[in-house]
Amino acid sequence: MTEHIKDSVSEFREHALELGYSFFQSKGLLTATRLDVFNIIGETGISACDVATKLKSNVNATKMFLDAMVCLDLLKKDDRMYFNTENGREIFIKGSERYIGDIVNLQDVMWNAWSALGESVISGNPVRKPDMFQEVKDETRNFITAMHNTAMTVAPILSNEIDLSRSKTLIDIGGGAGTYSVFFCKANSNLDATILDLSGTLEITKELIFNSNVRNRIHLIEGDFNKEIKGQYDVAFLSNIIHGEGEIENMALMKRIYNALNSGGKIIIQDFILDNDKTSPPFPALFSLNMLLFTENGRTYSFEEIEGWLEKAGFRGIARMNINLPRSFSVLVGNK
Repeated sequence: MTEHIKDSVSEFREHALELGYSFFQSKGLLTATRLDVFNIIGETGISACDVATKLKSNVNATKMFLDAMVCLDLLKKDDRMYFNTENGREIFIKGSERYIGDIVNLQDVMWNAWSALGESVISGNPVRKPDMFQEVKDETRNFITAMHNTAMTVAPILSNEIDLSRSKTLIDIGGGAGTYSVFFCKANSNLDATILDLSGTLEITKELIFNSNVRNRIHLIEGDFNKEIKGQYDVAFLSNIIHGEGEIENMALMKRIYNALNSGGKIIIQDFILDNDKTSPPFPALFSLNMLLFTENGRTYSFEEIEGWLEKAGFRGIARMNINLPRSFSVLVGNK
């Protein structure tokens, strides 16, 4: 019995230490992306000395860093040459449809905020001004392109799984990069989408949807969804919106959306949704802390909480869709 307890404690000890040291790995990835190492290496092999020349960095330190990235399976090494992996070329080289460099750079911004998590836990306040990256243009661009990186993984799946064949108009609430609107329109030739977002965001949206073959069916409206939703629509879509708002704001938003939908209209909510005990899945539970750091009242919510808002707003037939999406994304639908 004693031996079993010792073994159990030892396992838990190693688990705790592994969590503590896990920042070694994440900071390695964040630094490789910030230094643009993957694009410096490019499609062909390169030596540590050549990487150091391009970075104007210390050769020995650069070699240590590249070897560590090989250890993490982020790079390959053959003799003294370093290469991107086949999968790495797909997600780390700029210009690829599956590029994730912008979201990794946003994670590097999050890193600084998470370093002050204790301060936020004590005060209950965010550690930076909760402007949703709207005040500094470079931050706005990085945030919106990061959301585009994320959406490029999810939007193709969602647009194929959700049947909008009978819908003619969709409003993309806080639609950001416009990625979901593009994919919904591609999947439904009868659909027109309207993206509602702030002016600083829409400047970037225009660029991101410019080359799309459905851009003539996508319309942009400048506005704040917490104040007004203009027009009437068949479908309202919200991706990663409710976790940025408090419960009171979300309840008001659901009613605002209900009033903006045509009879028989549908609301679709995609977000990191917690189980009702609010301790799982892991990513939504931890992401709630991210909202503590970056917003005034935001957090992740349970299905039960969201269902309650929707019912109070007048929605019926509320259900959680059975769609397998990355990072514990969940999708809820309700009908007017």
